[in-house]
Amino acid sequence: MIKKQQKWVALLVTLTFMGLLQVSTMPCEAAAANTTEQISAANTEQGPRFIEEEGNSGVVGKKKSILPIVLIGVGVVAVAAVLFLVVLKTSYDIVGTWSETDTIWTEGATTIIFSGDKASGTLTLAEFDDTGTYTVDGKNVHFEFSIAGYTYKWVFDGAFDEKDKMSGTVQYLNNNAVVDTGTWTATRTSGSAGSGKLPMATRSARKLQ
Repeated sequence: MIKKQQKWVALLVTLTFMGLLQVSTMPCEAAAANTTEQISAANTEQGPRFIEEEGNSGVVGKKKSILPIVLIGVGVVAVAAVLFLVVLKTSYDIVGTWSETDTIWTEGATTIIFSGDKASGTLTLAEFDDTGTYTVDGKNVHFEFSIAGYTYKWVFDGAFDEKDKMSGTVQYLNNNAVVDTGTWTATRTSGSAGSGKLPMATRSARKLQ
């Protein structure tokens, strides 16, 4: 969704910029038409009037000549702003392996593997069979996981503190009711998925009833 919005914004700015450039040529065409009319008037023996109009036309032309420069400047600034926003939106990449700890789970760090792209994808846990999904919007992060056959779910919201570090708040739910809340942090690692996975519920600090 974010990538599509970025493409539409970039296209809109490009079309606007082209439109401004086209408009910037209008004063030149108008000046040329005005000059033709003045020459025609001179041929009908209106010399003084022609000289007066020619002088006025020169003044107007000087005032309008700065318009193309202004429009080009506005277009450059607009394009630069769009490029900056696109880079800002895509500078954080969650894909990879992370070590997560929180104040609800009391049995050490959990290894989470995010697979997909910078905006969305799926996740798995190295030590457990739980799976889930994630979304990233700029610096903001949301991910959650659970497992079929159980009624619990872990929900994480937070943001990137830096390229390889995230933090935020976490909720532990059972039957869609919040059982506990806490905070979490995660750092990027180079670890890989382990073996002998078990449902997280079998070792959870919050035993299912």
